[in-house]
Amino acid sequence: MINFDGTCYQKLSDVPNKLINRFSKLPIHTHHFITINTKLIQLEANYFSIMAALRRSRVIIPMKYTLEYFQDQAELIIDENKAAKYSLILIQFFRNNIPTKQVPICDCSFYMQNLKVDWKNEAISLTLYKDHSILAAVYSNLFQTNEPLRKLAEVYAFENDFEACLLINNEKKIVESTRGAVFLIFDYKIYTPPLSSGVVNSVSREVLIDFINKNNSYKIIEADIPVFNLQRADEIFLFSFQHGLTKIIKFRKKVYSSEKSKTIEGLFSDHLGISFEMGFQEY
Repeated sequence: MINFDGTCYQKLSDVPNKLINRFSKLPIHTHHFITINTKLIQLEANYFSIMAALRRSRVIIPMKYTLEYFQDQAELIIDENKAAKYSLILIQFFRNNIPTKQVPICDCSFYMQNLKVDWKNEAISLTLYKDHSILAAVYSNLFQTNEPLRKLAEVYAFENDFEACLLINNEKKIVESTRGAVFLIFDYKIYTPPLSSGVVNSVSREVLIDFINKNNSYKIIEADIPVFNLQRADEIFLFSFQHGLTKIIKFRKKVYSSEKSKTIEGLFSDHLGISFEMGFQEY
């Protein structure tokens, strides 16, 4: 089932052409929610993240867009009789009209769907994408800004027999990966690129950083990461709500341990009340 701006349809062919045309344009913002038993987790953080992105996108935000409204809309597309304990919800926002000189700012609408996502637990090999770079600027913190580049890097990884790929910015520093935020472990210090690097300011990244900061065993450090630091790290892992926590076993000739990554994964899973080994079903 899909939700077009508050109205649900069983299949795409049921959607009126007027709506199809509206949602055929490039989205202005894309967001992912995790639900447990149909309830959105980290709802407040997700809500404020969406509102901030829409304000920066220069659109009129409908008054009906409240925390409770998005919770209700997610419940509409989750069949409680068929749903697994966990779900991943995709929501994308679009302008209702093309901006003009006469009406530069217009209303927005959303499209929501329950996605098919696989959170796999195996460690993977990683490569580096260098053909194009992310601009180290505030606008890059929005998910939609560099999504085409992430997809291009993902194709590059698959073509070269890798499961994921790292992206760099115009200053030749590590920014993020095709599977989410990047974390390097050096002893009991965990380094991750700062927002100034151009990394997506995602709720999943914020929640994990906050969790590590409150854990006395590890210290999180947001700092620029040169490429050569990758081969000095003890461990590397990636994280996003779309892909879960991905442990890295190899980059170039360096082989990594994953002992601490597994510990963090277990503690963080317990904290959120979810399991990153679950496979999601599409409805």
